Amino acid sequence: MEMPATDPKAGEKAYYRRLGADGVAHARGKPFSDAECGKYLVDMGALLSMLEPAPRRVLDLGCGTGWTSLFMARAGYAVTGVDLAEDAVAVARELAREEGVTTVSFVAADYESFTAEGEYDYVLFYDALHHAEDERAALATAYRALKPGGVVFAFEPGAGHHRSAGAQKAVATYGVHEKDMPPRKVWKLGRALGFRRALFLPLPRQIGASLYRRDYLRQSSAGALWIERLWGYARALGRIAGVRRSGLLVMWK
Repeated sequence: MEMPATDPKAGEKAYYRRLGADGVAHARGKPFSDAECGKYLVDMGALLSMLEPAPRRVLDLGCGTGWTSLFMARAGYAVTGVDLAEDAVAVARELAREEGVTTVSFVAADYESFTAEGEYDYVLFYDALHHAEDERAALATAYRALKPGGVVFAFEPGAGHHRSAGAQKAVATYGVHEKDMPPRKVWKLGRALGFRRALFLPLPRQIGASLYRRDYLRQSSAGALWIERLWGYARALGRIAGVRRSGLLVMWK
């Protein structure tokens, strides 16, 4: 269930205005400004490994200040980033100008009702669908935007997310949506909209955190290192087994 909020969509729209100078600076610098930078880069590396080579068209829904859009554009993709928050889109456009990235454009719009120009090969929701007021409408936007055979990728928090300390703080401070968005729920909605098939995968960041651990470097003996490594494998297997509850969902139109 979603934590209660008076007007979460207004909270989403005003989010970046309310972050303050330090918060906006952090958002501008992502992923490198974030303590979770390694996890973000693992996700993006996995995504680029799955995409057909550029040039392809990508629609990035809920792009925020645009770091995911810019990342893909630098790799040669033609990217359109869409976000409800005009302040975020202004930052994204500024970053694109500063970095000389010309294969990306940004639109300030509600992704629940957005109509794309032309057809896209891919649609990305990166930690964005769980902020929707109506996730079915957002997925319908993705479906309409995709060409036949096109693919949507949903990197979203799974079951129990709304109870996390970070989610509860965001709701209390900014009045935004912080929903659970497990892959099984997204696929149920997607199948009803017409998506033909789905692939459930562990989130790359989860596998990376399980197998590539700082704890390896802290072990003082070979035996302790073996135990730590086996524990990492066990965690990774658990992530694989739980992909419908928490993971990456890929759906085909």
